[in-house]
Amino acid sequence: MRRVLLGVSVLTFTAGCGDRLAESSSAPAASAPPAVTLVSPKRYAVRRAVEQPGSVRAFEETLLVAKLPGYVRTLHADIGQRVKGPRFDSSGQEAAPGELLAELAIPETVEESREKQAMVRLAAAQVEQARKALAAAEAGVTSAEASVAEAKAGLGRTQALVDRWESESKRVAGMVQSGALDAGTGDETRNQFRSAVAARDETRARVASADAGVRKAAADRDKAVADVSAADARLDVARADARRLEALVQYTKVRAPYDGVVTHRHVNTGDFLQPAGKGAGVFTVARLDPVRVVVDVPEADAALVHDKTPVKLVVQALGGAELSGTVTRTSWSLDPAARTLRAEIDLPNPGERLRPGMYVYARITAELPETWALPSAAVVKQGEATVCFRVEGGKAVRLPIQTGRSDGQFTQVLRKQKPGSAEWEDVAGTEVVASQAAGLSDGQTVQAP
Repeated sequence: MRRVLLGVSVLTFTAGCGDRLAESSSAPAASAPPAVTLVSPKRYAVRRAVEQPGSVRAFEETLLVAKLPGYVRTLHADIGQRVKGPRFDSSGQEAAPGELLAELAIPETVEESREKQAMVRLAAAQVEQARKALAAAEAGVTSAEASVAEAKAGLGRTQALVDRWESESKRVAGMVQSGALDAGTGDETRNQFRSAVAARDETRARVASADAGVRKAAADRDKAVADVSAADARLDVARADARRLEALVQYTKVRAPYDGVVTHRHVNTGDFLQPAGKGAGVFTVARLDPVRVVVDVPEADAALVHDKTPVKLVVQALGGAELSGTVTRTSWSLDPAARTLRAEIDLPNPGERLRPGMYVYARITAELPETWALPSAAVVKQGEATVCFRVEGGKAVRLPIQTGRSDGQFTQVLRKQKPGSAEWEDVAGTEVVASQAAGLSDGQTVQAP
């Protein structure tokens, strides 16, 4: 029995040794060093794609409000209705008003407007009256000047009579002294001379009176001119006041400000509206061609988005249709609460397929200025550091670097760490690194061509 057991033990040991020998003979040889290819930084313009959700907005959306208090008399539009805005001629003047959407009842304003029109007619009549008074005053000046001329002509005639009778009186006086004429004839001659002098003085007074009449007529004329100016000014004031009331009356008619769609109706017939108060809104009208797509860009990418930046838009409500456009404008400043930049893309919408409120997914592609860049596979994150690997003497040497943005294919390399130093230096473009950094470690043996 012992021999049998011993034989079994020997066989078991032999079999175990055979298994281990077989395993040893089949074990693979030590793994070969990884093979790597070598690359250098090159000048490359990284394309950064900013992907963010957005929404379609109306290009304009206007709340039409009541400027004057009044009752809603008639409604001519409702939600979903296409409306026409005003039309303008080549000079920019309004040729036709916008479509009438609603009418308000404000009878007191209408009556006040009629009163102002009557005041305009009264002021116009006063202007006409003042102009006729001016014409009469100018005629009075002409008449007074004619009287002056007539009086001056009479003065010349009476002065001639004075001169004649003065000479005759002296001649007759000499003859009376010589006894050639009697004393009565001398007295009669002196009386004629005195009468001529009196007539001359009377004519002089008439000339002075006529001159005064001219001055008075001229003053009356000047007053008439001033009255005409005042009447013209009152007419201008009356017309301006009438135009103001006419403009207020126009506010009883609510019209479409542009071609668009009525998106909200805020009133019913008979509602009383207070200006700029609660319930003052009548309709909301939206312009839908074009529309604007609003995208909020995160702060990290805000500096990349500017006017004319290309955009691809995917609209899920249109079966994932992709639309192309460019950034039309940005807010430039960031929203302090969300830390985002508002970017707007204007899109034509002739068929009005795009509706305000639709969800879109935007891909904004920005091309950065050329910088030194490495293939993204040559850059790897190790702990807190970003590194690539130089190959020296058949070994991988860890090289910490500072990187910028990446487009998945290439990554910007901004600076590198000086060997054996904590200082950083610019990339020269002559560095040679492994094209595949994943799995490499500092000092690892590699195979490089």
